[in-house]
Amino acid sequence: MDQGIAAVLAAGVAAIVTLGGAVIAYQAGRRQVRDQGAIEHAHWLRGQREQAYLSFLSSCERAAAAGRSRRNLVEELEAASSEGAAPPEEMQASARRAAYQFSEAVDQILEPLNRIKMLGPEVVIDEAEHTLEMVRQFEDSMSPPGRGDPYNGEGNLRVQRAEFAAVARQVLMHPQEHITVTVSPDAV
Repeated sequence: MDQGIAAVLAAGVAAIVTLGGAVIAYQAGRRQVRDQGAIEHAHWLRGQREQAYLSFLSSCERAAAAGRSRRNLVEELEAASSEGAAPPEEMQASARRAAYQFSEAVDQILEPLNRIKMLGPEVVIDEAEHTLEMVRQFEDSMSPPGRGDPYNGEGNLRVQRAEFAAVARQVLMHPQEHITVTVSPDAV
């Protein structure tokens, strides 16, 4: 009878150990799948953010180029007007087209900005919104001509774009860290 009890106890212990091992293996498998899913999502999110940040910077650069073109035409118009004669209609039409193109380029920034707002993080959203504000200040500095200093507006935009790029780069390189970045004027 002692051998029978010992055999039953041994079988019970073996069953418990086997069941425990199965539960541990099941939990480890689930954790591995969950961790792999989190890694894949983080990789996907990084790729989406990178595309959105690059698109935003490209849109800002197109707006800045359109602003410089408009500024140059406005300066030509002012120079022609200061000579006493009315500027040629063709020059005025070019200035109006440049103003329209600049306004369109500024509007084109909104789509990548909206993607950034969806993908985050908050520190990049704040920098992107501030960059758009600098683009609009650059635009406002030329409407109407003589209202502001477009060179100062462009300089502020250049600095802000560099700050946005620095923050975006930090987020892409270290996505889990809280980011505080300052850009020296020499880096611009």
